[in-house]
Amino acid sequence: MKMVKSLLLGSAAGLVAVAGAQAADLPVKAKAVEYVKVCSAYGAGYFYIPGTDTCLKIGGYARFDAYANAVGTFRPDIATTAGTGFNGPGVGAFAFPFSDKDDSDILTRARGVFDMDARTQTDYGTLRSYVRFGGEWNSQAGAGSGPNNALYFERAFIQFAGFTFGYTQSFFDIGVNYMMTTPFAGSNTWTTLMAYTAQFGNGFSATISLEDGANRVTGVQGTTASGAAVGSIGPFGFNPFVTGTSGSLAYQNWQGGNAVPDIVANIRLDQAWGTAMLSGALHQVNTLDQFALFPGASSSDQWGWAIGGALVLNADMIAKGDSFLLQASYSKGAISYAGMGGNSQGTATAWGKVDIDAAGNLSGAYVPLADAVVDAFGGYNLSTAWGIMGQFRHYWTPGIRSVLFGGYTKYEPGATTAIAVTDADLWQVGTDLVWSPVKNLDLGLEVVYSKVSSDVPLQQVGATSIIGGSTDIWSGGIRAQRNF
Repeated sequence: MKMVKSLLLGSAAGLVAVAGAQAADLPVKAKAVEYVKVCSAYGAGYFYIPGTDTCLKIGGYARFDAYANAVGTFRPDIATTAGTGFNGPGVGAFAFPFSDKDDSDILTRARGVFDMDARTQTDYGTLRSYVRFGGEWNSQAGAGSGPNNALYFERAFIQFAGFTFGYTQSFFDIGVNYMMTTPFAGSNTWTTLMAYTAQFGNGFSATISLEDGANRVTGVQGTTASGAAVGSIGPFGFNPFVTGTSGSLAYQNWQGGNAVPDIVANIRLDQAWGTAMLSGALHQVNTLDQFALFPGASSSDQWGWAIGGALVLNADMIAKGDSFLLQASYSKGAISYAGMGGNSQGTATAWGKVDIDAAGNLSGAYVPLADAVVDAFGGYNLSTAWGIMGQFRHYWTPGIRSVLFGGYTKYEPGATTAIAVTDADLWQVGTDLVWSPVKNLDLGLEVVYSKVSSDVPLQQVGATSIIGGSTDIWSGGIRAQRNF
C-alpha cells in the first residue's frame, strides 16, 4: 500500500512539474507598446518623451569652415581674440600682435552640435530646459601644436515662471546676427546668469538679470616707468625675440577679483514688424593697489556702466525674409558692452597687427584696451567705448540670400598721464552670399574688411614698449552647414 501511495505522489509531482514547465513556455500577453506621439503645443518638431508629459525637440548642425586671415567663427586677425592666427608653427614663432611668414593664412574647422529643448506645462506656466553642445576639430591650436579636437559648449539653461537660470545670451544683447562673423561693434556675449522677465502683454516685457562678469572683464591697464608692453629694443629696432612671453605685447593687468555680478536690465517690444529693445548694465571694476602687488594686496573698486539700444525691422515688403538690424551702445568702465572683441565667449585686451621683417622693422598697429587705466600717481580712471552697427539681410530668391554689414567702434583710454595709451577706432564692412540648394543646407562665402587706426603713429614708448599706428586686413572664408 505504501508502495502504491509513493508511486501516486511521485507521478502527481512529475505531472505538476511538467505542467509548470509547459505553462512557462506558453505566450504571455505583452504590455501595450507606447509609441512616440507628436507634441503640437510648442510648434513643429516636438514629441512626447514616452511615459511622460514632457515634450522634447532635438536638433543641431554639422558644419565645415575654412578661414582666410581669421580664426574661429570668421574672427579677423586683428585682436587678441584671434590669438591662434598669430601663433605660427615655425621656428621663432611669437604671439599677438606680431605677424610674420610662419603664421598660417588659412585655417579650417569642422564642428558638430546637438541641441535639446524640453518643455512641460505646469500650473506656473511652461517649464523649459535647453542644452546646446558639441565638438569640433581645428586645423591649428597654437604654435607648433598642430591640429586638435575640442568640446564646444553654447547653452545650458532652465526657464520657469519668468525666471531664467544658466548659461545663455546676455540680456543686454538683442541676440541677433545675420553675418557668419561676430562684428566688433555691438555686444553679443554669452554668460551665466539669473534673471526674471515680466510679460506685460502685446509683446512688451522687461528683464532684470544678475550676470557673471567673467566674459565681460577686459582688465585694468597698469603702467610702469619702462612702459606697458613687453619686449626689448635691439640694434635693428624693436626685437620681439628678447622677451619672456614669446614676443607678446601686453600691459600688466591690475584687475582685482570679481566680487559682485553685473547688473543688467532691459525693456523689450516684440511685434509683427520686428523688435525694439533698450538695455543697461552696471559692471564692477575692481583694481589692485598698484604699489602692493603681492598675495593679500588691497584693492578698491568703481562701477562702470553701459547703455544700449537695438532695433530689428522686418522688410518683407522688399522680399520675404528681408530684415534690418541696428545696434548701438555706449560704455564707461565696461567696454565689453560696446563689443570690442568680435567674440561671444571672451573679451579683447588689444587691437592690432604688427608686421615684422628680418631686420626688425615694424609696421602696423598695437592698441591696448582696458576697462580702466592706472595713472602715474597710483589712481585709475575708467575708459570709454561706444559702437554702432547695421546689417541688412536680403533674399534674392528663396534659396539665395546675402548680408550687407557695416560697423564702427571707438575706444578712449581712461588716463591721460599714463604711459602707452591712445585713442583708437575700428571700422568694419562686409558682405556674404549664401546659397541653400535644398532645405536646411547652407553654402556660403563671406568677406570682411577691418581697419584699426590710433591717434598716434606706431612708435617706441619707454625702453620696452610700442604703441599706436594703423593697420587693415581683409578676412573671410567659406562655410558649408547642414541643420537638422
